Amino acid sequence: MTRRRQRRRQTSPAAPDNDDLIDEILLRLPSQPSSLPRASLVCKQWRRLVSDRGFLHRFRARHRDPPLLGVFKDELHHPVFRSVLDPPDLIPPDRFALRLDDYRAASLLGCRHGLVLIFKFTTRELLVWDPVSGARRRVAVPPELAGGEKSVMNGAVLCAAAAAGDDGFRSCHFKVVLIGSSKMDGRIFASVYSSATGEWGDAIFTGPVSTIYHFGSPAILVGNALYWLLSVSGHHILEFNLETSTLAVTDGNWPETNFSSDCRYCIMRGEDDNVGLAILSYRGFQMWERKVTLGGAARWVLRKTVKLHDILGLSSAVQREKIDIVGYVEDTNAFILVVDTAFYMFQVDSMQSKKLFDCNVITRCHPFTSFYTAVLVPMDMIPQGVQNSMKNIYIDAAIEGIGAEDKLRLDC
Repeated sequence: MTRRRQRRRQTSPAAPDNDDLIDEILLRLPSQPSSLPRASLVCKQWRRLVSDRGFLHRFRARHRDPPLLGVFKDELHHPVFRSVLDPPDLIPPDRFALRLDDYRAASLLGCRHGLVLIFKFTTRELLVWDPVSGARRRVAVPPELAGGEKSVMNGAVLCAAAAAGDDGFRSCHFKVVLIGSSKMDGRIFASVYSSATGEWGDAIFTGPVSTIYHFGSPAILVGNALYWLLSVSGHHILEFNLETSTLAVTDGNWPETNFSSDCRYCIMRGEDDNVGLAILSYRGFQMWERKVTLGGAARWVLRKTVKLHDILGLSSAVQREKIDIVGYVEDTNAFILVVDTAFYMFQVDSMQSKKLFDCNVITRCHPFTSFYTAVLVPMDMIPQGVQNSMKNIYIDAAIEGIGAEDKLRLDC
């Protein structure tokens, strides 16, 4: 009998390591900013696990799509952060404050993959900034821009590895696509900087174009191409293909609507990586998609039409001069609209809207998405009763997918 018991003990599977089990549970927490910091308050073991760099990498890889933390607004030529989340996920503006006096007079060009791109006119240099880590990289503009014959118009930053869950340019190489114009012949050009080489590529030009009246909208990434909305004696779209490194101005052949001439336009993502177009008027909100036929011709197809009072809960009598599209969230296909002094976010697929904040300074909003972990609080500052309460909350929140038998083994 004794030998049988010994053999059973030798062949029985080993119990899972307690750290491994809790690690699997913590990976299932939501990707909101408060999740890991609050979980770290449960006990020293949880704090050690969620502070580990390997765990943080696995956490990002599991969730893949980082949450929308807020928007950066260009106020008085300085980027100002405004959170769009509710407590306890709301992030104070000073957490993402750019504390560089020499960037007070600068232009915010865009945000993508957890990075912010800023251009300073006086020194003619770019700043790539990771607000979460505080890391900054200064990039001088291409040498051909120093003489003043060419001017910077817009730009975009992107990091492919960051989109897959990595950690900004701390873990991947980024690229900056700079858009400018030649004063001599009116052509638009693009130049690409790679952090891997630390150099700019050769300038890529379009054909001659007429006067550009507007180029303030940030780039929209659709598939493998960046798109900007611009006006060249009418409505046109500038496309830069990241795979082929080609630049082209597309004749918009703008869709015909019954809206007035003072509409607001914004490029959006369509289905199957097609380019879409949003048109906002006091009469309503339309979303179009550009379809290419078998013969190569392109036409605009109307996807959806909605009324502002239906999606925002406003009065049907909206004044036409007090509405605008001030931002677009690529990852979730959502728009940021302003009506009077109120900023709203409207999600196209769910048809849900949310009021974000009120602000008298009406400027463009650059959505900022990233994984964010706040400063961890020492355990000895948290009362024992609060620790026990948070322990129960986070076990219940993360336990989905973990068996009851494994749950019994949890012990901090």
